[in-house]
Amino acid sequence: MPEQAIINAIHSLASEGKPISTATVKARLDSSVSLTTLLAVISRYKQNPQNLPLQTDTAKEAKSASKEAAERALIERIIALEHKVARLEHKVARLEQQQAQAELSSTTKQEPHT
Repeated sequence: MPEQAIINAIHSLASEGKPISTATVKARLDSSVSLTTLLAVISRYKQNPQNLPLQTDTAKEAKSASKEAAERALIERIIALEHKVARLEHKVARLEQQQAQAELSSTTKQEPHT
């Protein structure tokens, strides 16, 4: 089980003014955890509570929003590149047409008239 679930359980108990012990934390968890991990996290919390940040829904939402913004930026970049490719394809087609006309024009000038 990730340590973050233990940390969140500790913060939940602390916000309610309840004691932080292996029993109270373990009772808050949805699944079993190793006693070693549980004791280590509780010990770290008691030494420095600010060192164990609570992972909130806001943090998850911020990550999600950041990911969505990155996806939007990539989509906008793809659209811009597609437009650029279309413009370049149009220019190439126009140049090929001009070249074909120039070649046709030069061949007709070179042919002698009888």
